Amino acid sequence: MSSDGKKQIFDPQEWRRYGGNLPPAVMGMTLVAVHAYALGVMIEPLEQEFGWSRAEISAGPLVTSVVALLLAVFGGRAVDHFGPRKVALIGVPFYGAALALISTAGPSLVSWLALYALLAVALICIYPSVWTAAVAQRFEKNRGLALAVTLSGTGIASAVVPYLGATLIEAYGWRGAYIGMGGVSFIVVFPLVVFLFAKDKPPERPADQKLAKVRPEAMTKELLSPKFIRLAIGGVIYSLGATGLGINAVPVLMEEGFTLIAAAEVAGLIGIGTIIGRIVGGLLLDRIDGRFVAMGCAVGALSAAMIFLATDQSTLAASIACLMLGLTAGAEYDACAYLTTRHFSPRHFAALFGLLGGMFGFTSGIAPFIANTLYEIFGNYDAILWAIIPMFAISSVMFLSLGRYPDTLEESELQPA
Repeated sequence: MSSDGKKQIFDPQEWRRYGGNLPPAVMGMTLVAVHAYALGVMIEPLEQEFGWSRAEISAGPLVTSVVALLLAVFGGRAVDHFGPRKVALIGVPFYGAALALISTAGPSLVSWLALYALLAVALICIYPSVWTAAVAQRFEKNRGLALAVTLSGTGIASAVVPYLGATLIEAYGWRGAYIGMGGVSFIVVFPLVVFLFAKDKPPERPADQKLAKVRPEAMTKELLSPKFIRLAIGGVIYSLGATGLGINAVPVLMEEGFTLIAAAEVAGLIGIGTIIGRIVGGLLLDRIDGRFVAMGCAVGALSAAMIFLATDQSTLAASIACLMLGLTAGAEYDACAYLTTRHFSPRHFAALFGLLGGMFGFTSGIAPFIANTLYEIFGNYDAILWAIIPMFAISSVMFLSLGRYPDTLEESELQPA
């Protein structure tokens, strides 16, 4: 459905003309999450070799998220100035090299943090804005579905990376695993970028140029509105809980008695669920109020946490919980984007959702640090599971409180809540 409430018409011509951009965009989005989903399988071997605590190990991704948040505006300007293709051609090999360089860490914790800071700089060059900008510029009638497909790349990462990392660790150790993942990232994605990504010229749309003329005072009013604040609170709290659980799924399962490989295989269902959740969530958002989709995602994630607490060493229960967590995580991101388009002016979508995306990215770095700090304090992951249950409950209330869509998009600029 378009921003004005009219149904979008499937246009096969768009897919024939611009569909070639999707494979590199999907795989580019996969790269964005590789380092995050690799962390879970790296924790144990890093503990054994250096004696670092899990909180100290998780400080690496925390540094990455902080630096990336500070540099995100410069990355966006680079995409606007040079275009997504040129940024991606530099970013993909840069990211692959930075990921491989993490293998040189230790024994000083400072080296670990410094390497993750370097990774953050590389990450800016492959940030979601690089891939989604190219897709959004080319697709109009099928933009929602094309973006949903692009964003499913993070699901591929969560499905593949834990198992790939665990396999490489067993064969070559954690250092070899980082080198291998860096090499695979470059070998798989770079040729797709070279031959397919953003080589075609996007169509010129006068309407898009008109919408791009943002009125600063109106955008500020929406940014500070109680409705946007509630949307941000709901999304950030959900992201904090889901990311903390998802990235630590492997050590949570290992604590229950699963082997490293078995835990990685089960945790891979999070990625499969994320891919399915992206597409199914997009279809649901065209049919029912988005706040109910977002609320349902929060309730589903809460249920997954309760399953982890209520079961022990059950492959079936763990598989259901991981799949459920993936399904809800996949649909939640789409729901937040969709709710932004329906409750606020389309003129301000990039700024408003860009801010939300930056917040979500920050939570992906701070969540593992908080989770593993709690692990150090309590000695197990049960405390984390109990902590995120009320977080998901609060998130569901925030989404429900958004209320019905405004009658018109222009009215959304004037409504205080």
